[in-house]
Amino acid sequence: MSLPHLNPGIFAHIDAGKTTLLERILFETGKISAPGRIEEGTTESDYLAEEIERGISIQSTVACIPYPNSEKARLLLQFVDNPGHLDFQSQANASLLVSDFGLVLIDTFEGLKSQTFQNVEALRKSGKPILFFLNKLDRPGADILTSLVDLEVALGKEPVLLFREDGSIPILQKEGQEGEFLPLIEWDPELSEEYLKDHSLLPELALQGLLKGFWSGNLFPVLGGSALQGKGVHELLTLLEILAKGKKPASSQSKEGIAIVFKREVHPDLGKLLHFQALAPIKTGDSIFFGETEYKIQNLYRISARDYEETTKVEAGELLATDSFFFPRPGDLLTRHNIPKASLLSPIRRQFQILLEPEKGEDREELWRALQDLAWLDESVAVDILSETGQFRLSGTGELHLEISLSRLKESFLKSFQTSGIKVARFALWKNLVQKVAFQHTAFDHKISSGQVLASLESSHSFSKGVRFNVQLPSSVEEAITSAFDEVMARGKDGEEVLGLSMIIESYESPPGANVDELSSLIKVAVIKGLKDIIPDYSELIGPRSELEILTPDLYLGDILASLAKRDARIRKVTSVTDGRQLIQASAATQNLLGFSGVLRNMAQGRGVLSLDSLFDFDNHSVLF
Repeated sequence: MSLPHLNPGIFAHIDAGKTTLLERILFETGKISAPGRIEEGTTESDYLAEEIERGISIQSTVACIPYPNSEKARLLLQFVDNPGHLDFQSQANASLLVSDFGLVLIDTFEGLKSQTFQNVEALRKSGKPILFFLNKLDRPGADILTSLVDLEVALGKEPVLLFREDGSIPILQKEGQEGEFLPLIEWDPELSEEYLKDHSLLPELALQGLLKGFWSGNLFPVLGGSALQGKGVHELLTLLEILAKGKKPASSQSKEGIAIVFKREVHPDLGKLLHFQALAPIKTGDSIFFGETEYKIQNLYRISARDYEETTKVEAGELLATDSFFFPRPGDLLTRHNIPKASLLSPIRRQFQILLEPEKGEDREELWRALQDLAWLDESVAVDILSETGQFRLSGTGELHLEISLSRLKESFLKSFQTSGIKVARFALWKNLVQKVAFQHTAFDHKISSGQVLASLESSHSFSKGVRFNVQLPSSVEEAITSAFDEVMARGKDGEEVLGLSMIIESYESPPGANVDELSSLIKVAVIKGLKDIIPDYSELIGPRSELEILTPDLYLGDILASLAKRDARIRKVTSVTDGRQLIQASAATQNLLGFSGVLRNMAQGRGVLSLDSLFDFDNHSVLF
């Protein structure tokens, strides 16, 4: 008989204690003999060289934990521990697809960060319940009240504090004051009515209200303690077992769906693995489709960090891995039959780039293979080849992301290669409302003409772009015009992609006696040359904008503000917080902040904490000068 299971996804800002909490849970359940330490590189989940060196998580980790222990298991907890740094948000987004709910940690010493709000927003948008754990309550200066107030702002409603000052939890003991139980039923008219009929039922009704309210998204319970010291962890596990009783059965995103891919990994013992959640019972030997391609399930593994066990069948909702196939990406839906491919994740916007080339020409093919392997492992990496120079381009989501990607590349490609500096992607945004234009090109000493294309160039008032025809034209002419537009929009005049431009074709006048179908190449040249000449005068260079939060001791505030001013940052707010520290909230063009994290680390002697989120859409971008 298989165990009931629960899939908590662990989310928080960087250094809030996610990995430390998972280590303590592994210890409490007998999976490890002692909790590992991040600073010592001995944790179960952060085992990659880059994770140990930097002391941060860079990949999501699955931990399958029988509860209360392997000998007397009543529940299988399948935790997904996610990176806290925004450069690796794509991993958290993929994990969200397979998590039953979000276990969101809050550092009560440093308070809520911008990423905490983003995690809450993402969880609520996906309809996933949220359980909060106020961490680091053992530290002097920890502030429960401020955290609860900030949570209320993030949620738009008051969270429900489940623990007392001494750490006890009335709902688990089924004993407490009326005021401790009422918030768990007041949201539900039926439960409130039952209580009015019989006050003695309050503890039982409160438990019902907790289960019903949590899974319906009407209640946001809050626990607290210290992951490092183990305080509150036993109570957390006890509550998870209770919450598992109210969990609804796993359901597919479509009638044909049989699994959701959420991670790729190179396991230290098993090699390349594809992680997925089963949406229906699966066994070895089954066929599974991704688009038109059929795969056979040769093996199934239950993974818990570096540990694993092989199995032959699994139930819906379980998290598994296989090396039977590798092509699907995180977010892809695997199906029972041949149906169109479907991804459940939005495209990743890669705003940071670096150019590479091997020192020796004979190593070029080997370097390209290593780059492709890196892109397979990390879905937020993209690699391509610049047609103009033949250089390899590595694109990613942030400065730290590219730095770590280069370190991982050096582990697999042991020969020398050269790199450019990290650059932020730049774009040309069309800013003129309406511009009437005429495109025409002649060749062979003006003996042959393309004819004249009359068009209107208009702002799309977004980043969208496209061609619209207000006149019926031969298909060869339409194809030539559309192809020319797409080509210029992709590369612009100086290599920047052009955004926000709509071209409306009003008419086309062909030369007298000409065969229009034979003029398509000249028409394409006319439009290309015309657009390249016009776009620079009616567009502006733009790039992503970054929102910053910096937590710093008072001593370094002046120097940090001066450094931000040199980078043309806009200081939004400076707030005094606990223990002689200041919280700086600011924004700046992302390209102006390249290298700033290192500057801050040196300036504040490692005591400045930076949260940085790069934004890029029509409402959030910076004009570059």
